[in-house]
Amino acid sequence: MTTAASRIVHRETIALHITAAQVKTFIITPERILDYYPDGFDGGVIEAGRSIYCRAKSGISLLELVEEESYDKKIVVKVTTASHIKPPYTKDRIKAATFFTMIEDWEIEPTDQGSVLTKTWRDIKKYKMKFMPMSFLVRRGAKSESAVLQKAWNKAV
Repeated sequence: MTTAASRIVHRETIALHITAAQVKTFIITPERILDYYPDGFDGGVIEAGRSIYCRAKSGISLLELVEEESYDKKIVVKVTTASHIKPPYTKDRIKAATFFTMIEDWEIEPTDQGSVLTKTWRDIKKYKMKFMPMSFLVRRGAKSESAVLQKAWNKAV
């Protein structure tokens, strides 16, 4: 749940021509995350409907559903990003090499034309390279991801 203590890095609203049900399915699907994941080239399912990974030249991210904070119109995902690990990609191996974590809130509202997705990036924690301006980097990446997500997801159905 987003609370007053949450540190919001960026929030964006994206109009989509796909249903709210399709958006919910796409959120935990590696192929759909790779549609916009920065420089992503590989992904896979770790636990169906609950966790996936996506790889890029900069590292690997574990996306895990946070069930206790998710409900019908909101999906909450914890993103754990690691670097310098080799296959097999498991939760434990990715978490052992954590560089940073953050939370993504995906609020989904059905509309007559499809749905509106409000995506919030928040609560970044760094575990390595403390000098890197992660909030700035996440915000910059988020701004460029949204248009790519919108185009790719509308085309995917």
